[in-house]
Amino acid sequence: MKYMLVVLLVFLSACSKDYAEKKTIINNSNDLLKLNAEICNKFKSDQSKTYGCGSGLSSDLEVSKTKSLLNAKVNVADVVGSSILKSEKQTRTENKKGVNSKYQTVEENKILETSLNNYKVVFTKTFKQGDKFRTYTVIKYETKT
Repeated sequence: MKYMLVVLLVFLSACSKDYAEKKTIINNSNDLLKLNAEICNKFKSDQSKTYGCGSGLSSDLEVSKTKSLLNAKVNVADVVGSSILKSEKQTRTENKKGVNSKYQTVEENKILETSLNNYKVVFTKTFKQGDKFRTYTVIKYETKT
């Protein structure tokens, strides 16, 4: 009876692990979506800290890691120090047939120079996806100390 209880506890503890912790290979787009949702939604930002989740895909392992870290930093910088620029342009021309009116709007999200000192990597894991490596990195940036 003791052995059955031990086996049951080991089985239950193995089942309680996160999908991302158990997974090592991304087989299809469903795996990719599930991993992305689990990893990136696990960490919630608030007024005192901002999390950035990034992923990078490359045939080189180190490039994959570098790309995912940079992507995570860009996501934090977008929250901490970005500007929205909008320009509108309206032109009207008149000809024999009537008035021709055009309207154009351009919106840009610009991340100006942003310093992200003292960020911490709180999660990183690399998966095999086909013949490439996909790395997920989550960083935490303290916005208030």
